[in-house]
Amino acid sequence: MRYIDTHCHIDLYDDPAEELSRAAAAGVGIVAVTNAPFVYEACCKLASGRPDVWVAVGLHPELAAKYAHQVDDLIRFLETTRLVGEVGLDYRVTDSDTHNTQRDVFARILRACDNKGNTVLSIHSRGAEADVVSMLGTGFRGTAILHWYSGAIGHLEAAQNNGCYFSINASMLASKNGTKLVSRMDRSRVLTETDGPFAKVDKKRARPLDIQHTVEALAKFWKVESEVVQSTVVANWTSVLALD
Repeated sequence: MRYIDTHCHIDLYDDPAEELSRAAAAGVGIVAVTNAPFVYEACCKLASGRPDVWVAVGLHPELAAKYAHQVDDLIRFLETTRLVGEVGLDYRVTDSDTHNTQRDVFARILRACDNKGNTVLSIHSRGAEADVVSMLGTGFRGTAILHWYSGAIGHLEAAQNNGCYFSINASMLASKNGTKLVSRMDRSRVLTETDGPFAKVDKKRARPLDIQHTVEALAKFWKVESEVVQSTVVANWTSVLALD
């Protein structure tokens, strides 16, 4: 494994199997996040026999109200996977009832993951960074990866002090705010992602192979060779998987 895409919605491509085959040929490991529990088992079938694909069971905050009744299913699937995502909070919509529902769902998921003790979560926090960091707290018995973090530096530092990781993508490294945030991340806490097919690379839907663009951009930003970034990120991911 030469690269790791820690946040990719592989089930949402036109031909997921083809995307996985191309990624495997290029040495790209993938965390296949899901947006709702009912798609988890189908995604597991896609990844069957692929040792460098980890399927995460998730409930995206923007779908929390619609699929809140499936939280029990998500918790049940924790018997078969340590990987959880995409979960979290999104306050782009300002409705307080929506925020309350998201927090209720996220709190239930966090409690279940804390009880299990060795889960790895890919967490969405757009506009809700303070609440996400607060809800994770200081004693969470899992590993949190803040996906595409875009909040305040103070919340970033609090999360990092509490043991969180950060998955960054090419879009972050192309923006002033993104590079400012990445500059405050300890390199031992950095992972890479595409967030495909939602993010874009060269005005096209990002694909797992585009993780190479992220690595190259990060190498330029860190002023190191691409191979250094590759080995750092793979080592960080190996450390995440080894945590218990």
